[in-house]
Amino acid sequence: MKLLAISEHFFPRVGGTVNYVHETLCALARQGVETELLVPGPAPENWLPAGMATPPYRVRCVDAGYPPSGDPCREARYDFCRKVDALAWQALAGPDRPDVLHVLFGLFVMEVLDTGRLRAAGLPCLSTVHNVPPMECRQTAHNAPLPARLREELRLKAVGLKNRARLRKNRYDLHIAPSEQVKGFLEPVVKDPVAVIGHGLTSDLLAHMAPPASRRPDPGAPLRLLTVGGYAPHKRQHLIPEVAKLLQKQGINFEWDVVGPEGRIKGYHDSVHKAAQWASLEDRLRIHGAVPFTDLAQLYDAAHLYVQPSVEEGFCITALDAAAAGVPVIASPAGALARIANVSGGTLVDSASEPLAQAISDFVFEDRWADAAAQAHAVRSAFSWDTAARTLLERYKLLIRQRVTDHA
Repeated sequence: MKLLAISEHFFPRVGGTVNYVHETLCALARQGVETELLVPGPAPENWLPAGMATPPYRVRCVDAGYPPSGDPCREARYDFCRKVDALAWQALAGPDRPDVLHVLFGLFVMEVLDTGRLRAAGLPCLSTVHNVPPMECRQTAHNAPLPARLREELRLKAVGLKNRARLRKNRYDLHIAPSEQVKGFLEPVVKDPVAVIGHGLTSDLLAHMAPPASRRPDPGAPLRLLTVGGYAPHKRQHLIPEVAKLLQKQGINFEWDVVGPEGRIKGYHDSVHKAAQWASLEDRLRIHGAVPFTDLAQLYDAAHLYVQPSVEEGFCITALDAAAAGVPVIASPAGALARIANVSGGTLVDSASEPLAQAISDFVFEDRWADAAAQAHAVRSAFSWDTAARTLLERYKLLIRQRVTDHA
């Protein structure tokens, strides 16, 4: 089977969507699917993360003038979309005609790509919708002045209207949602079928891990907490210094590593860092930027608990990676976090400082740690890229058979 895949995000950018694209295509390759992936260019140098093997799919960088880092301008986005629309149409007449097209990430592509003529020519078209804006689009911090927050609410309404129009612009044979929460947001917006296919683990990260046999802290040792993810208001890392102060008041000896790219929200990472400094927590609360997989793996290995206070997530692979290494997850209900927290032996709580602190202290004072290896096995059995790829491949085959029947 030949797959033409499209993504607006790819390496060397980092993030959950990039990980989804890479892991999905690697798993499909193991199922015998031959893929060409169209991504924005120009092609960067040294785009693969350190230690990552050459992927088993073809990558074609479509030069649209994207910058090496940071967000592209609107015209560059649309230039990329117009070019991949033309390339998709040209591919139908070429010797390597694809059997199916899948937009793995990209609401701009979904707006521009003329799926009407592609489907009419017998090419099934799918998309993965990771979230439904204004989900994960907030740019104003929690402590911004009231006028700024009011303007932000108006902006978010406009973002929601615009992106709902993007989602409705073209028809797809099937939309893939990563979680039931996203499916619930998406179904009222689109006219097309929606299926939930979850994610798997970050295999390149797990390859660097050496998980301990137990996640229970040694007597007298500090409780090691970990939070991973790009700094953004919807992930609510600003709660972490508040939670840390409550833990300190309870006499809990802890060390907390917060890790992730500084993100698109100017100043948010710095505000979290400053809050830790103002609370005199620098010796307990370490605010990192993005780190290499080797360093990140060591932080996962050392963690006793993983904490994710997000209120919006499409899925949340960082929490899944922790659970797959036997780390209990304390999280708020967003994306697939409810299921991840449950299978990891963790706790689901409201995204607020007191419930989060209480959940952490319960583990300490009630000794709630279970068999880490058994929990890791349960997580890896429940979440797998190969399982997701097999499910996706069956969807591809069904849509191909339907197209053949329609054009018979």
